Formats: sequence, C-alpha cells, structure tokens
Amino acid sequence: MKKLSFVLSILFLFALSSCENPAKSRIYTEEGSKLLLRYSKYEEAEETLTKAIRYDKHNVEAYYYRGCAKVNSKKYKEAIEDFEKAIEIKPDYADAYFNIGRTYFLMNDEEKACEYYKLADQYGRPNLEDYLKRCN
Repeated sequence: MKKLSFVLSILFLFALSSCENPAKSRIYTEEGSKLLLRYSKYEEAEETLTKAIRYDKHNVEAYYYRGCAKVNSKKYKEAIEDFEKAIEIKPDYADAYFNIGRTYFLMNDEEKACEYYKLADQYGRPNLEDYLKRCN
C-alpha cells in the first residue's frame, strides 16, 4: 500500500510539473532571449526557450526567439517552423513574417523571401525598403 501511495504521489507531482504555467514560461522566455540577443549563446537559448514553450504552448515570443536562435545555428527549416507557429498564434506578427523571408533568403530562395517580406510589409513592419527593392 505504501508503494502505491508513493507511486501515486510521484505521478501527481509529475502531472503538476507538466501543467501550463505562463509565469514560468515568461521567465524562461526572458532568460532565453537574453542568451540569444546579449550573449549569442544560440544552443542554450534554444534549450531555454523550449522550456518556455513547454510551460505555455501559446507563448508567441518563445517560438519567435527560438526561431531566431535556430536561424543563427543554421537550422533553417526548424526556424521557419517556429516562426510559422508564432504566426499561427498571432496571425499579424510582422516580425515573424520578416524572419521567414530572411531565412528563405539565407537558403537562396529569393522568390519565397520576397513573398514573406511583402507580408511583413502588409502587417506593418517598418524599414523594409531595401529588402523590397529586390522583389518585383
């Protein structure tokens, strides 16, 4: 009987730890974005932002910054998936559209890059003139 209680207690604690926790997610998002932007520690940032997503599956910033970390690690297809997830959560997220375009440009697909630069412009991302010059 004691073993069963112990096992049930462990399962209960595990269930609690895997629940959504937006406050914890925000903490990991801040830490991950700092690792990315301030220290250029892309792998660590990606791991930390993955924790943020684990605690809040709708954390648009965590997906966005994790996508940025993946671009810097040259994981282009995975980065695009993260930016697309950010857009799925927030359809007017202009910076995510821009970064998909930037990622396609890095993959030497200018046509696809232009498609996303135009969407970023449509959703209000400023300072796209130089990027849009390449697009016809």
